Amino acid sequence: MVDIAFIKATADGIAALLYPDLEAVVHDLHTGRIAHIANGFSRRQVGDESLITDLAELAAGPDTVGPYEKTGINSRQLRSISLVARAANGEPCALLCLNFDVTALAQVQKLISGFAVGQQSQGRPESLFSGDWREKLNEIIETLAAENHLKPADFGRGEIIQVLVQAREHGLLDVRNFVDYVGDYFKISRASVYNYLRAAAAQ
Repeated sequence: MVDIAFIKATADGIAALLYPDLEAVVHDLHTGRIAHIANGFSRRQVGDESLITDLAELAAGPDTVGPYEKTGINSRQLRSISLVARAANGEPCALLCLNFDVTALAQVQKLISGFAVGQQSQGRPESLFSGDWREKLNEIIETLAAENHLKPADFGRGEIIQVLVQAREHGLLDVRNFVDYVGDYFKISRASVYNYLRAAAAQ
């Protein structure tokens, strides 16, 4: 029997120890939803869908997945690791994901030759993130930011419309909470997001 309360307490403890740079997320694999978030900076909420798509691969894999690298909101560079909690029969029941913001360390790494951060990163596990539309949207934003030499916080109407055009191409526009997420990300109203969506549809 997996003690989900202990996993939540573990998430709280690790997040408190490494505050404000670490986010801890507990996924309940039975419900397919986020059960707990400590120091949440990814703008996900308890009750959101976990978007973990391949439980069979997760079941057959190791108990520790990672470390792997992700792009977070506002171009944060995250170094993450996921810990699988299993029932007595080996079935994955919960997942504790630890996302450490290494943005500042990555900037220092560029300045100091040979600087290394822990164990070498592995490829991002697609079994966990192939269905995560937030991850895909963050990648779209990050790529456009690099191409336009802008920070996402400085995106104007034109850049946001381009984000929505690419989001449409990846089938993200019909995802529940997409409009709210975009509005929250760029600090614009829902009305503005819908206005930009109409402009994107014309392109």
